[in-house]
Amino acid sequence: MLAVVGVIGVAICFGNTGGDDNNATDALTSDPFNATFIIEGTRICLLNGHFEREAALGSGMEIKTSVFGKPAYGDIDGDGCEDAAMVIVHDPGGSGTFFYVAAALKVDGAYHGTNGVLLGDRISPQDIKIRNGVVVANYTDRRPEESMAITPSIGKSKYLTINNGLLSEIAPISKGAHLFEGWVTVGHEVRSFAPCSHKVELWVLGGSPALKDIVAAYQKELPGPRPYPPLFMTLAGKMKEPPTEGFGAEYDGAFFAMQCIRVFPRGNCKSELIYLDSPLPGALISSPLKLMGSARGTWFFEGDFPLLLKDSKGRLIAKGFATAKGDWMTKEFVRFEGTLDFKQPGSGKKGTLILKKDNPTGLLEHDDALEAPVFFK
Repeated sequence: MLAVVGVIGVAICFGNTGGDDNNATDALTSDPFNATFIIEGTRICLLNGHFEREAALGSGMEIKTSVFGKPAYGDIDGDGCEDAAMVIVHDPGGSGTFFYVAAALKVDGAYHGTNGVLLGDRISPQDIKIRNGVVVANYTDRRPEESMAITPSIGKSKYLTINNGLLSEIAPISKGAHLFEGWVTVGHEVRSFAPCSHKVELWVLGGSPALKDIVAAYQKELPGPRPYPPLFMTLAGKMKEPPTEGFGAEYDGAFFAMQCIRVFPRGNCKSELIYLDSPLPGALISSPLKLMGSARGTWFFEGDFPLLLKDSKGRLIAKGFATAKGDWMTKEFVRFEGTLDFKQPGSGKKGTLILKKDNPTGLLEHDDALEAPVFFK
């Protein structure tokens, strides 16, 4: 039940989850600023991004909760819908001011709030992002020995994903490891990782602690006999020199995988700007090829952007345009569709689908493109 009081937007949720129920579905809304969240076991029903209620009857103290800054938008749970991630500041009426990360998942046009995950007391949030199903919250905190009077100055990051509808923190990144996104390929004589931050494929070392998890995830998502399709993953690890013998010796570098953070089949290296829903990267394609996805309005010009298809030797075999299916004069994601007709190359051969940002200026600094690997039927 939801009651609204006053003119500035004060929402009161009646009832307490008792700390066991993390299902915040009391109220469904088309705006994440009006969603219901779970903060420390209690339903918090936001109205225009705010919540207020008396801490206890006659106490004169108020619980105040609000959205801090602007939410980040993107697909968190992999269903193709644009979810939201936000920082929520919660003042329970005492001396502390607690900051949480929460998500609002979009299902059938309505946002479902999740549980909040604590960042800390009186920390300083910097920004929040969604990258290929991973929520990244950056903030500054104090050293353990510092008092609350000290201004937070130690940079920290928290990584979170959705598991069974709950927002949960990823286990702390292993010491010395860094986070990388990119394409994983597993097959006979092949075990490679092509990170977005590098232009080369790396051999995944056999002694990697996360190798079993990576292979298991790959085989689960791609169980068929397709010819080495790449699968997008977020991995924690470090760069290494390639082995001096064996299949790995043919690579320019190696990757020591310490954690498999996230498997995201519709992920790509430009996910903050554009997503391709069909065909998914690594898919088998034939002519005519219909493309569907979402891109920021800034990716379009006059409502469209160029499409290119190249064969395994880099030769152009098709070109066309993707067209916005809504108002493209925005910085938000806009649905697009397009079709490419082409002469079919040999079966099983690899190709590259290129979705170019429309750049009417012609200036190189404004060029951008999503390149997605595909295979021809």
